[in-house]
Amino acid sequence: MFAPFTRSMTFTLGLCSAALCPDLLAETGPDPEPVLELGATNVTAMGLASTTEHTESYTTGAMSTATRLNLSIKETPQSVSVVTRQQMDDFKLGSLSEAMGQTTGVVVQHNDSDRVSYSSRGYSISNFQVDGMLNTFSYIKSDSDTIIYDRIEVVRGATGLTTGAGDPSATINMVRKRPTAQWQVQTGVSGGTYDDYHSYLDVGGPLAFDGRLRGRGVLAYRDADSFRDKYQQQREVGYGILEADLTDDTVLAVGYDYQNKHVQGTSWGTVPYWNADGSKANLGRSTNMATSWSSWPIKDKTAFANLDHQLGAGWHLKAAYTHRESDTDGKIYYAGGGFPEADRSGMIANISHMIGTQKMKAYDFNVSGPYALLGREHEMMLGYGEAERSESNPYTVDGPRASDYGNVRDWKYMGNVAKYPDTVTSLTGSKDSTRQKAGYLATRLSLTDELHAVLGSRYGSWKASKTSNSYDADLQLSGSENTRQQHNDMWTPYAGLLYDLTPEYTAYVSYTDIFKPQSERDSNRKYLEPVVGSNYELGLKGSLLQERLNLATALFWSKQDNVAELDDSVPPDPVTGEEFFKSGGKGNKVQGFEAEVSGEVMAGWNMTAGYTYTHSANGEKQRTMTNQPLNMLRLSTAYRLPGDWQALTVGGAVNWQSDVFGNSRRPIGRNAAGEIITENAKILQKAYTVVKLMSRYEFDRHLSASLNVDNLFDEKYYDNVGFYNGVFWGDPRTITLSLDWKL
Repeated sequence: MFAPFTRSMTFTLGLCSAALCPDLLAETGPDPEPVLELGATNVTAMGLASTTEHTESYTTGAMSTATRLNLSIKETPQSVSVVTRQQMDDFKLGSLSEAMGQTTGVVVQHNDSDRVSYSSRGYSISNFQVDGMLNTFSYIKSDSDTIIYDRIEVVRGATGLTTGAGDPSATINMVRKRPTAQWQVQTGVSGGTYDDYHSYLDVGGPLAFDGRLRGRGVLAYRDADSFRDKYQQQREVGYGILEADLTDDTVLAVGYDYQNKHVQGTSWGTVPYWNADGSKANLGRSTNMATSWSSWPIKDKTAFANLDHQLGAGWHLKAAYTHRESDTDGKIYYAGGGFPEADRSGMIANISHMIGTQKMKAYDFNVSGPYALLGREHEMMLGYGEAERSESNPYTVDGPRASDYGNVRDWKYMGNVAKYPDTVTSLTGSKDSTRQKAGYLATRLSLTDELHAVLGSRYGSWKASKTSNSYDADLQLSGSENTRQQHNDMWTPYAGLLYDLTPEYTAYVSYTDIFKPQSERDSNRKYLEPVVGSNYELGLKGSLLQERLNLATALFWSKQDNVAELDDSVPPDPVTGEEFFKSGGKGNKVQGFEAEVSGEVMAGWNMTAGYTYTHSANGEKQRTMTNQPLNMLRLSTAYRLPGDWQALTVGGAVNWQSDVFGNSRRPIGRNAAGEIITENAKILQKAYTVVKLMSRYEFDRHLSASLNVDNLFDEKYYDNVGFYNGVFWGDPRTITLSLDWKL
């Protein structure tokens, strides 16, 4: 039980000892004061820049995810949320899914043990950015570790100006930590329920040339069991960045991040909800119908570089490049089909060898700055970018196995199931690529002292291709399926109008077009037509307490045509597992309301609280996305006690959502051949509340201890309903004790 903890502590303390050399300590001095690292960031709010580290704040002073213009939250004519470094540290939000689980308007659902999806405003979130660079992966497969990020910015609604094709859901932008102006060292270890052990080391500061060359490195390791039977996870994280002042006007940064996730007992699907006799299976939270050798590991490697050059007169040139590679090689055997019989038979295994490589490359450059027109000063940004994703999977040949290999005799005891036998060849089984490129332009016009407009436009193209090969017994090519999509002259306008009612409050309205090519195919294996539509938002924002507290309310509505819907009348492909879709037709509508408060309510008291109402319906005015809540509340707060108790910080979080339901197939009998007959049935998850608590005690300016309790009342709930005809349990109560030290 304690071996992972010992390894983690030895690993961290050994690195810390190597880092804390005498020369480093001599440079830092005995008692250096904490420094707020600004770098090339523009300060737009008193005391707050865009960087959130060391600010002890739950908000940021500026962000550019929505428009690429460096604007405050109040100046941005869309709904935005920021998960800061302080909030991640307070509530130990160690993964992207944990951070999004406490973000206003974002629904987090697990499809199985290692696949997680995010949704907002009735649609799946497919646009991700890292440091503002578009990530063209279909989804973040490794559920990124947050230890390397300064903050996570979320812009809800359509973001076609900065991301191109996409849904009016949201864009998630993960912003990495940067080197600091003075030396800093942070390290820590933690241990939690189900043998969840974690350690990290974070070192950064000036390296040479009187601080003109700076660096930062982050290492982290997690070793965890689970409340689910047979499931274990290990994760290795490494991040390094060098930042150099080439001249007084030019800053170059190059870096590399690495995340390696090992898993055992991987599931591929949900837990059955119905028994073969039509009764509820009522399987417990620990149920895992996977073999112990079932695994879906992910290794992500990303190299990046960016250049920031001051052109003069307030104008900046920014150029960035990133290259990411993701590899996987694991075999899965999971009893994800069928219905449990009384003797624990009746289940059919989902079997696959998950092997392949995804590569992504993207580059972008833009210039921005102020300009004068009609006696007033305005801001402008224009640029160009390209992003391409490619994936290649080798052809595998099935090895000898029993004819009933996929029939699960006893889903609870599968220790005698042999590892899936196959041979990996040097031949290409399938490959695909997606590429988009575009030029974009945005400007912020000061029409009067109170009236401002944000206008933008993006023009570009999108294309995708896919090839699937088949081979005969002699490994000679016997067939090849090639599909291709291409859309040129894609124009996405963006418009926002803001009016300052007072120096503290601003009303706004915004509009943008929606265009999204679809990768879903119908039962004839033809791609669905692109989604098209429009998105509107009307809101009121406030910035109080010297811009350290942000308030926002918004009404939003969007209309889309051709939205893909899962075709329940067609079973998945028995060989590839591909699911088939149909067009939702015309007039899919989403409307709703949001309200959020984030920042410092009073000295020492941080809070982020958001309420969301979202209703989506198709052209026949029937509600869609019923597995997502109509109403949702996210609340996180932490308070540093005053006076003699100022060493103690206490807080809590509340996540509440209204009921949801998903469609499924329920057995109602058998035919003459003994085959199960099913009918449509709903799986309901009633409204539920999950409560978290946190506390931290600072023994001195270097050492602190934290206690976090998640799901305080051990609420039992389904995280996902209806997917793969089953349910996915949410996490039970867990307790984590952490020890952190900083220089």
